Amino acid sequence: MAAVDVPAVARGTVRVEIDGAPVQVPAGLSVAAALTGLGTSAFATDIGGAPRGVFCGMGACHDCLVTVNGRLGQRACMTAVRDGMTIARPRPRPDLSDPTLADICDVPAALPRRHMDVLVIGAGPGGLAAAEAAAAAGASVTVVDERTSPGGQYYKQPATALAAARVGRDVQAAAGRDLIGRVIERGVALLAGTLVWGGAREEGGLSIGCYGADGAFYCRPRMLIIATGAFERPRPIPGWTLPGVMTTGAAQGLLRSYGTVPGRRMIVAGNGPLNLQVASEILAAGGDVAAVVDVAPAPWTRPAEVLAMLAADAGSSLRGLRLVAALRQAGVPMLWASEIEAIEGGDHATGVRIRGASGVSRLAADTVLLGGGFTPANELSRLLGCRHVVAGGGLKALTAEDGATSLADVHVIGEAARFAGAQVALAEGRLAGQAVAAKLGLRAGADSGTAARLARAKRFQTALWRAFAPARGGEAQIAPETVVCRCEGVTAGQLAELIASGARDIATLKRLSRAGMGRCQSRYCAGTVAGMIGEDGGGGETAGFLAPQMPLRPIPLAALAVEKPEWGGHRRAWLPQTSPRADVEPLAATKAATVVIGAGICGLATALFLARGGEDVVVVDRAQPNALASGGNAGSLHAQLLSFDHGARAEAGGGPAVRTLPLQRDSIALWAEMQRDFGVDFEMKITGGLMVGETPAHLRFLEAKAAAERSVGIDCEVIDRTMLRRIEPALSDRFIGAAFCPQEGKINPLLATQAVLRAARAAGAQVFSGAEVRAIEQVAEGFRVATSRGSITARRVVNAAGAFASRIGAMLGVDVPVFGAPLQMVVTEAAAPLISCLVAHADRHLTLKQAANGNFIIGGGWTAGLDPVHQHPRPLLSSLEGNLWVAQHVVPALRKLHVIRSWAAMNINIDGAPIIGEHPDRRGFFTVATSNGYTLGPLVGRLTARLVRGRDPGRDLVPFAISRFVKDR
Repeated sequence: MAAVDVPAVARGTVRVEIDGAPVQVPAGLSVAAALTGLGTSAFATDIGGAPRGVFCGMGACHDCLVTVNGRLGQRACMTAVRDGMTIARPRPRPDLSDPTLADICDVPAALPRRHMDVLVIGAGPGGLAAAEAAAAAGASVTVVDERTSPGGQYYKQPATALAAARVGRDVQAAAGRDLIGRVIERGVALLAGTLVWGGAREEGGLSIGCYGADGAFYCRPRMLIIATGAFERPRPIPGWTLPGVMTTGAAQGLLRSYGTVPGRRMIVAGNGPLNLQVASEILAAGGDVAAVVDVAPAPWTRPAEVLAMLAADAGSSLRGLRLVAALRQAGVPMLWASEIEAIEGGDHATGVRIRGASGVSRLAADTVLLGGGFTPANELSRLLGCRHVVAGGGLKALTAEDGATSLADVHVIGEAARFAGAQVALAEGRLAGQAVAAKLGLRAGADSGTAARLARAKRFQTALWRAFAPARGGEAQIAPETVVCRCEGVTAGQLAELIASGARDIATLKRLSRAGMGRCQSRYCAGTVAGMIGEDGGGGETAGFLAPQMPLRPIPLAALAVEKPEWGGHRRAWLPQTSPRADVEPLAATKAATVVIGAGICGLATALFLARGGEDVVVVDRAQPNALASGGNAGSLHAQLLSFDHGARAEAGGGPAVRTLPLQRDSIALWAEMQRDFGVDFEMKITGGLMVGETPAHLRFLEAKAAAERSVGIDCEVIDRTMLRRIEPALSDRFIGAAFCPQEGKINPLLATQAVLRAARAAGAQVFSGAEVRAIEQVAEGFRVATSRGSITARRVVNAAGAFASRIGAMLGVDVPVFGAPLQMVVTEAAAPLISCLVAHADRHLTLKQAANGNFIIGGGWTAGLDPVHQHPRPLLSSLEGNLWVAQHVVPALRKLHVIRSWAAMNINIDGAPIIGEHPDRRGFFTVATSNGYTLGPLVGRLTARLVRGRDPGRDLVPFAISRFVKDR
């Protein structure tokens, strides 16, 4: 990828085609600016097909997606127009068989690795200042930025002749141009149009995943400076998703970068001085500002703060006062201590409802700009494991004045740490550049003035935001119809219902509602969701905040698809040492007939059938119900063997896995029975499963596997190429046959486990979360189970702790041979139905299915690692590459989609078969554990419940007894 020069102003026009109609637009525009300039603000769609347009203007919200040259999911605000470009409005779930759709990019043979002394992420004021200082000391420096030109939000550079004419001799833009020029003169490599999608430590060093015009690659810096800035996160209000509603920063970007006035009659609302600047710039560009609405009282009503601002930075303060005077002189109404209560309109904004000191009023407008709510873009620093602290309801990177973090090779500066303005970012950037140069053994020149400038800028920011503090504390209640999660269309009313039904933490609410599962990675909804549920981050950065996930931005699936070596079975791993946040309330129960340890599907199913049998049962879990392995399950219902469960690569020769198949078949039937009995849609579909083969050797393997499966009552046959194409025409034509099992399918584990939890509670089971088991001892009454919330005595204990079952057994001095095997899953953006079956490969690690909402879920046993902060499993860079290569190898149409999310969960590894039953050396101590837990969950729970109650299980469970591992028995 070539480094860029000082941004040049584009001149002339280019010809583009918009929804089939040819038009001429000025060269240099973004697609969003071109469409807005043509009066087309509603050019994208939401998940339900309703119109959307530009919102954030900086590539974070993914509201403005369009199809460009047949490529889906292109961000209109980040894509420059090119001559001959075709732009089309996308469907919410596109048909991937449409021949007009193109692969987004080619599949690479490998991902290049670039080495540098210093990598700076973000080409705004802080990043550029850091790059200049480090390069001046002799470091090799690379700067990456998502935008097509450097400068960031503050130093936006004009990209068109009209914008250049309007900006003119603007001091802000000129200062940015000068800084960019100095950075280039220092030999810094500026990689524009490059997003950062992930990061990890590999071979002892940082590996930062990037994607640009030439594809994906990794940067391997010795030092990393994160200068990703902040984004505006307005408070959700009714109508904020309508076309014509955008952030103040988005409007300023359209004006200053492209010369595009964002509407005809505009209202600027929210909080802070940026609103005043943008309103003035709109007027200067010939726009009509209907009003400026700010939740703060007029600054002059707080003279002490204004005087403090003047003392810290008289120039900036006077410029702000002049803006206010100019707006008043132009007759723009200034509505202080007021807020927009709702935005009105059908397919487009038409006006607002404003609540102020004098009551509620209405104003007509076609464009509403929402400013304020600045939030650090800290997902990368969190992903890498930098320590963060809770501040103002959000997370702030714990940094020194030079940006140094808890990680010696990572610095975080400017608004990526906390919102504080461009002058703070500039000073911190210079200090950070000098600091990393010194860590590299280079000599940075003496600098006596930067620390003083930083202190002065911080004083100014403190006084500024005291002057603009909202008039009242606390926020009004969010109306039920308000969309909270813009990506998934989840409303405040839906969230409130789930909270009322028992959802107690943000992660559970995410699983049940899908809020935070969309393209924006919860940037715009997580704070609101946490506030609704009452999580204030009091437990630190691991409580009340959703963990960041790769990719940090959606990335074309094909871009990461690199073939990797494979292996057999599941790779075992160490279990995390730390625990989720414990509940501080004591247990409401101190005695029970049976205590079940673990509120995953196996434990909850056991509790359900025990309670239905009249047993007094208590379930305790270190986290929330369905929060760990079961909640992280991809939802495959397996009735046939996976490729590594048969043959030479199988555990224990494959015999235990074959003996388990009848349990899997019967458990799938039990899932269907429970769905009918509960009257709840589990999104369960028995569509059949295919294991595809592409060589004669694969078919011979499948024939042997199918024979073994039929020998224990599983319906499986090998089909030829013709039948395979008839069942799944979207599979690659390289496959010459497959094993087909009609009994396989899929289920939504987020819905199904919650239904089992409700049914267990309804039957009388008590379920306690945040109760980590710390000790178990045998007593006269049976067992005393000591948890972080107190102790409980029971006659019997059921160990359903999944990957942690070995730790539970060790508390009683018995060996439970269960091992952790963290596995990853990957999710694409949604598409129209394409694949109906559960798909696997005869010689590769793959499970692939399409969920009811259109997302493709890709897994298959690829090993995951551990999040350094949350201690949850997290995907590995190499596993993402290998998993995605197999997926597109099998379904080529996936090259037309982006990956929007990945996650990992702690699966378990035994010997291919479950453990069910009582330990022969500890009467009353039962174990229920299985590496195919979700499929087997309800049946092994029912069988365990029968054993606990002394009933006949109805089948031979000797092959699954723990005694098979006990020596001399």
